[in-house]
Amino acid sequence: MNMELTIFGYEIGEVIGKGTYSIVRKAFSQKLHKSVAIKIIDKSKQSADYINKFLPREVSIFAQCSHPNIIKVYEIIESSEHTLFIMEEAQSDLFDLVDSQDYLSEEVARPYFKQIVQALEYCHLHHIAHRDIKCENILLADNIPKITDFGFATCMKGLDSCPCSTFCGSAAYAAPEVLNGDKYDPFKADVWSLGVVLYIMVTGCMPYNDSDLSKLKELQRQPMQFPPSPSLSGCCQRLINVMLEKDPKKRASISHIIDHQWFKESTN
Repeated sequence: MNMELTIFGYEIGEVIGKGTYSIVRKAFSQKLHKSVAIKIIDKSKQSADYINKFLPREVSIFAQCSHPNIIKVYEIIESSEHTLFIMEEAQSDLFDLVDSQDYLSEEVARPYFKQIVQALEYCHLHHIAHRDIKCENILLADNIPKITDFGFATCMKGLDSCPCSTFCGSAAYAAPEVLNGDKYDPFKADVWSLGVVLYIMVTGCMPYNDSDLSKLKELQRQPMQFPPSPSLSGCCQRLINVMLEKDPKKRASISHIIDHQWFKESTN
């Protein structure tokens, strides 16, 4: 692999991340004259289902996405053994940012979250459901949030309806209909995950946090609770509630979220 990258003008560096299907290394691009991140997928270690279905989707989706709040892919290199995504380098992720400060005030969280919503709106307008929205998949490059990791994403273009049945993502971010194994609208499932992200940003804790799946499902059926501190505005709570609406038919769409009053609140 090092030889492959050298041929293409990349000097490979340290490991900076690991995922379920890949590792990410820092590298220097002689062509771009700057540091980049390289997501490396070893095909020999993956299932046939991933290689034949999920990986081609990720390659296709990354190739067509172009948005300032979606991580930029400069090049995709395919070989018999590896798929390499050459991406812009990020310094940290949203989870690290929140963890370093315990939580973000609404004033601080608002511009970050608006950019995240705009990126997801772009995806949905292009018929792309991410299906793995979580704080760790929102990178910060020069303090700009950028959605990454489209490994579970799917493109629903051309379909009259969009039921999915594949369980995707992290359980703590997954919508009730996904956890229950029901057929689900992946766009509405993305909105639920986005609601979990905002809850974490402004409270520093998970809305539903239990490693036991049956307990997690039970917690999701209970009324939404907000911690006494930090004290959230009513407007922020209402925004979270419309995203964490248990009935997907009543849950807000991404286009409704972008027009929510919370984004118009004064930052002064």
